[in-house]
Amino acid sequence: MAQVSIGQVENLEDLVRGLQSVREVLEAACREQVAVAAKKYAEVREEVQNSASMLESAIQKEQIAKQNIDLAECTLDSSQNSLSSAQSSLSSCLAQPYDDDERCPDCSGDYSAVAEAEAAVEQAHGMIEQARAELEVAAGDRISMEQRVDLAKQAQAIAEHTLEQTQHECSTRLATVDQSIELGTARLCSAQGALDAYLATNPPAAQFYAWLKWDPVKVGRPVTPDMLRDRMNLPSEQRRFLQEYLYDCNPGYRMQVDGYRNQWAAAKGDAERNIVARKARIHLSGEFGEQVVRHALAPLGGRIETQGRTFVGDNGRYTKTDLLVTDLRVPVILGRGDGMGAPVGGSMAFEVKCGKAEYLYSQKNHMIFQAEGHKQADAQCTLCSRDIHDLSKEKQKELRDALREAGSPMVGMLPRKNKIDQSCLNFIQQNEEARS
Repeated sequence: MAQVSIGQVENLEDLVRGLQSVREVLEAACREQVAVAAKKYAEVREEVQNSASMLESAIQKEQIAKQNIDLAECTLDSSQNSLSSAQSSLSSCLAQPYDDDERCPDCSGDYSAVAEAEAAVEQAHGMIEQARAELEVAAGDRISMEQRVDLAKQAQAIAEHTLEQTQHECSTRLATVDQSIELGTARLCSAQGALDAYLATNPPAAQFYAWLKWDPVKVGRPVTPDMLRDRMNLPSEQRRFLQEYLYDCNPGYRMQVDGYRNQWAAAKGDAERNIVARKARIHLSGEFGEQVVRHALAPLGGRIETQGRTFVGDNGRYTKTDLLVTDLRVPVILGRGDGMGAPVGGSMAFEVKCGKAEYLYSQKNHMIFQAEGHKQADAQCTLCSRDIHDLSKEKQKELRDALREAGSPMVGMLPRKNKIDQSCLNFIQQNEEARS
């Protein structure tokens, strides 16, 4: 049976979770966009109704203005008729002969009637001019309202199209994501089934999987130093599984490994290969040691952070904490003494040092400085490879006492440096066909 990658199954799990997260975000964004488009459509539709009402009012005012012109013209006709009648009466009066006393006829009343009729005609002309001016204004208002209604209807059509387009676009994109989730889930189920079958026939792989998915809560008691030491002291085959897991799941680690593999393949002779091996022992082994600690401790907390900065003093200097485990799910005991235990919900800070005995001793001052960044946690220690036991009793005591006084006692739980180096070199030299 071909080997099944635990890391690739986890990648599929991450992919499905990522797609589900994308769908949630997309759905929320779609709801927001549809709501905005629907609100704008409602506003424009209300504007169409308001504009139509205003147009109706403008039409009524124009009609009233026309009626006022008709009324003013009727008034003018009547006034002109009255003027003609008054003028005729005046002419008749003036045409009368003088009486016996040689007096002219009294036409004063007729003159007054003519003057009043002329004033009425003048007034009627003014009413017509005013009515025509009002009609012109009313007609202009009606034309403006007709244009406003047309624009509002155009805006309504655009808003309606935008709403429909937004709804369609959201439905299409959500459907695409749903299809991807369905496909990813199907592939995940298939891969998980293959992985389960593989683990059932490969006990070492099953042991690594159990190590990776360890649930400390099920232990039912505080996690002790012996339990942590067992988790970090992976045997050779388990370290190989971890190498493969990191290669599949950690792009940065995969890039380092590929870089060294390319250098190894291009190396000419033992001298160049020794240079590649030396660089790998310095850089890749240190990274692998930190990853052993990270994955050994990750199940203990709700979150694990790497390379967090803590500023020391006022001169801008800072220290980086290799690992900070927070929201502990179980009580953890790192060892004896103050600062070596953390409760549920608490935190732990770690410096990780992987190296031979003299290297560990040479890093004393650096590790003391790094300890400043651990004081924020409930428990803290400096985890190192078991090479510390190769120091003389005097140097070992000196180093341990210094770090304990600094607040981050040294604990040798990691495999020896040579074992970690060999694991990394074996993985670099491992043939891709043998891995598949």
